[in-house]
Amino acid sequence: MRWIILRTGGGQTLPLMTSLRAAGFTVWTPARTIRKVLRPGKPSEKRIEVDVPILSSFLFGGEADMGALFAEARREGSPHATFSIFHVGDRVPLIGDGQVQGLRDEEARHAATMQAMREAESRDEAERIRIDAMKSRNAQRRARWALDKARIAELRARPCDLARGTEVRVTDMPALVGVTGVVEASEGPVAQVRFGALAWKIEAWRLAPAQL
Repeated sequence: MRWIILRTGGGQTLPLMTSLRAAGFTVWTPARTIRKVLRPGKPSEKRIEVDVPILSSFLFGGEADMGALFAEARREGSPHATFSIFHVGDRVPLIGDGQVQGLRDEEARHAATMQAMREAESRDEAERIRIDAMKSRNAQRRARWALDKARIAELRARPCDLARGTEVRVTDMPALVGVTGVVEASEGPVAQVRFGALAWKIEAWRLAPAQL
């Protein structure tokens, strides 16, 4: 399945997903549940669970609903929160399932942590579970960052091997996801790529032949 990107106000992320789904659209955004304390320290203190977006203001809509979502975004008197569809020029980038898998994994990890907190025998145990999960996620992020840094350093050292005239797509640059261009020239690890009337210099490791 492929997705398009929707943009809305941060506070409308989850309400928009709910209302669009109720209207029959295939829409998703990763979310997590947090615990809030109301009136802390008072006899009426109360703990509640609240769903919040992981990727505030961004949603993903099914490619099959693209036309209907464009129409809904422009419709006067729409019952949904205001939203727009991300596009580059006259093209709408399409996101594959594999590109959102990391967000699905993050959502699943948060859900597992919350379920463990609900099953805890005391508030202290639930808090320990929350803190341990936070430390684990931070450690994982640091490890991924170190690996990514080493990988990118290695890739940046490689000269561009894309021939002039090769049609390419751009990776690791969200603004150009789904957009193809043509290599005009290359020098060392950098290629000059034309996108319609614009030509940009882009590191070769961010480029891949469009037919792959």
